[in-house]
Amino acid sequence: ASEVASITFYFVSKDLQDQFTSPTLTTEQLDGLVEDFVSAVQSKTLEKLGYPSKLPSWAYSVSKAALIALTRIEAGQQPEGKKIFVYSVTPGYCCTNLSNHASDARPAEAGADSILHAVDTPANELENGAFYQDGIKLPPICQDGAKV
Repeated sequence: ASEVASITFYFVSKDLQDQFTSPTLTTEQLDGLVEDFVSAVQSKTLEKLGYPSKLPSWAYSVSKAALIALTRIEAGQQPEGKKIFVYSVTPGYCCTNLSNHASDARPAEAGADSILHAVDTPANELENGAFYQDGIKLPPICQDGAKV
């Protein structure tokens, strides 16, 4: 996953925020949200759906928001008694080829540690279906305007 989704979705309409974070969201409804997004990109009607048209990386952000939502859906569909835990984890913005070794990016090792934290932490210490970075639970949509 990526914190980019959390930060970017700070700017979408309240209705879209509510749809993506609904505790009753189903896989079918999530598919519909993503299909509506793809159609809006093709028809250049993002604003009509509640996406500001001026933000970059919409496809990446929506795919990551969908992943975070799907993680919650999958966690909620696990039968009682099953020991299957589902988390979404972001490594953060890391200094790699993908970031063109950006000077403000954190070391790749820190990103790997963020992922390994979810793997190595006992399941009773993490919330099934939650979104994490560095062992800290993040909101699916950023609530702090100072972070955006």
